[in-house]
Amino acid sequence: MTFQHSFLIQIISASTSFLASLVIMIMIKRATLTTPYRRLIFGLSAADVIHSVGMITGPYAPPKGLSTCPWAVGNTGTCVANGLFNAGGSIGVALYLLSLSLYFFLKLTRKMSDTDFCRLFEKKMHFLIIAFVFSFNLTALLTDSFNPLPTGVVCQLARFPPGCALYPEVVGECTRGASHAMNLVYVLYYGVLPASLIGVTVFMVLLIRSAMYSERIYTLDADGPMRRRSPAGNFLNCIFCWYFEQNQRDNESDANYVLRLYRRETVTQASLYIGFFLISNIISLIVTMLNLAGVYDMPIAFKYIASFLYPLMGFFNILIYCRPKVQKFRFEHPEMSWILSFFLVVKAGVEVPDESVDPHALTVRCCCFPMEKPNHTELSNESYEPESSSYGVFPFYY
Repeated sequence: MTFQHSFLIQIISASTSFLASLVIMIMIKRATLTTPYRRLIFGLSAADVIHSVGMITGPYAPPKGLSTCPWAVGNTGTCVANGLFNAGGSIGVALYLLSLSLYFFLKLTRKMSDTDFCRLFEKKMHFLIIAFVFSFNLTALLTDSFNPLPTGVVCQLARFPPGCALYPEVVGECTRGASHAMNLVYVLYYGVLPASLIGVTVFMVLLIRSAMYSERIYTLDADGPMRRRSPAGNFLNCIFCWYFEQNQRDNESDANYVLRLYRRETVTQASLYIGFFLISNIISLIVTMLNLAGVYDMPIAFKYIASFLYPLMGFFNILIYCRPKVQKFRFEHPEMSWILSFFLVVKAGVEVPDESVDPHALTVRCCCFPMEKPNHTELSNESYEPESSSYGVFPFYY
């Protein structure tokens, strides 16, 4: 395989992400933007669509004839347009993911209602994200900062011609992006992305810490084998198992039980969004930093991995967004595989494909806990013994 194969990998991954994010946007729009969670996912998907377009067209957008861009068929104008899509989309994805992390954090640890979150945070978030992306792109546009990267994969923040900043005696003086104002553009872009990575990591740690605390309280109150298990072991055992001990429900009220399941599912959902965002961006960020430092000689497999993972955020998002519905559908139809259930859920508009299910009272299976199906009556504070053949389900707001 040659280096140009990374272009093809990038285009395939970005096309997959584009279609996945577009499906999420269409389905959320059809279902109405009624909750902050849906609106933030809609914004995240819109940003990913923009970014995916930039990644798909990236190898073709630079000016034709550059030796570092063998697939280029464009000109300066197409390269600038590609840079607007790439920079705006990547910043939007990072900031919307940070906002979603804050939403999960406040929802779980502060018990903030959707109404309060919308009033105090959400509207400001949408405005600030859009305003920052617009201001950044305008600044980059005025300083001629969008140029082909030396690797030829996309047009991004770079000086032109490629390599002019490091090797002016070889490629000549920089004709675009040579002003001192471009240093500010660099600081803004390469400051926001790492800051977002750090922010979502901090929120993920705080969410898991909160879940560990609730497990610690439960473990201290439990009797028998549960008392001998650590809170972390109890939490992780739930995530990776399909069945759980019957005595998990001993000496625990229905209300506390459902609350603990709610916390656990919220942490799982948030961790999936944040975790795949980190996986998608860390390797690419390392490659970019090395390129900015003039280091281009790195293992080709490293570049292939970055080309594959970086544009794939939209695909990960649709898997995570559909996960609760897929779990619910598989609870009703245990004979269905996860992949087939996923396609049926997407076909049904990212909803449970079962007419008998009330769409306003969706429940999601929690595979780790035996619990009777809810009958939509108030949960009592009295503990009960569930049947050993039943599975855990509880109201889920996603």
